[in-house]
Amino acid sequence: MASQHSLALDFSYSGFATLALGRSSGACTEGALSDRYNLGCTRFIADWAHAGVYRDTWSAKQESRAGLQGTLRLSPELSATAQVTARALEDQHLNLEWAYLSYKFSPSLTLQLGRKRLPLYYYSDFQDIGYAYNTVRPSPDVYGWDVVNYNGASLSHSSNFGELSVRSELLLGSENSRDNAYSKMVVNDPKDVRWSGIGGAAVEVSYDWFSGRLSYVRSKFRQIDRATGAVEVDPSGPRQSFLGLALNGDVGNWVIRTEFGSSDRDLIGYKAKFYLATVGYRLGDFTLTGGSSAYRETAAAGSGYNPVKLRSELLALRYELHKGGALKLQFDRVRDQGAPAYVGNSRLLSATYDVVF
Repeated sequence: MASQHSLALDFSYSGFATLALGRSSGACTEGALSDRYNLGCTRFIADWAHAGVYRDTWSAKQESRAGLQGTLRLSPELSATAQVTARALEDQHLNLEWAYLSYKFSPSLTLQLGRKRLPLYYYSDFQDIGYAYNTVRPSPDVYGWDVVNYNGASLSHSSNFGELSVRSELLLGSENSRDNAYSKMVVNDPKDVRWSGIGGAAVEVSYDWFSGRLSYVRSKFRQIDRATGAVEVDPSGPRQSFLGLALNGDVGNWVIRTEFGSSDRDLIGYKAKFYLATVGYRLGDFTLTGGSSAYRETAAAGSGYNPVKLRSELLALRYELHKGGALKLQFDRVRDQGAPAYVGNSRLLSATYDVVF
């Protein structure tokens, strides 16, 4: 996504940054967020994983970020990669997003060991690189869980059959998120969240103007209260799963992105289905994009859980300001169809400057 710069010792690096500004508006709704985030008349959750919540005052901290990634090539087969990302959000000023070793058994087969992004979605590997997509953000209705990384191993294989390219990946690992940011939006008391026994697979294909991706991930889930150490959720076996499908097209000046998925957390008592669909048109240095997304939960009888039901629309304009830099302006509208409301109906006006180097 970013240009590569080489130094001595066969070291290369790249970087990215996003400066984001936004403000929500709409009817006043109390909502169901924690006391810390249930302030102001309107709330728009732009980043669930990092608790980026816009309210009815202008702010630049929710999605502004910058990152550096470096790769040290130790031999033709072995390399080491690390990425550090800084965010403007409180308590998230510096995060190690990537730290792994790569070993190429062959040009098509690669083993990676260490810390990586959990590949739940199409944009997962480059979600922080705002320059890589035409909207201000991937639709939050789809891109929003309490864990985004994992520590473990992945084995990937790439092959070509004429014009058809196929890449497959298997992964195993775990993640322990202390003082979990996602949980802070939901409950007042800090929580530790652990995904253990993570296992999954993803297959990506591309042919001419079409690309697609199918993924499946499952794991155990544990939640611990930080103050008391009490284990609040502790399944004895795999109790959550995620299934995703992306179907994309680039036809002439048209840019089509769709993603469909479902999740199942039966121990907690709910299941969810979600989708996003955007259509963009390039005209010189401008790209105009419109789209919609939705997230709908169903809860088991007697679980005491109130399902979240959100539907959103967006309109975004991107302008290529210079090589490796773009300006974006976006309007979002969210309709909260849950009873009771989770965040309430809201609108968001946001703008970003995205750059890679």
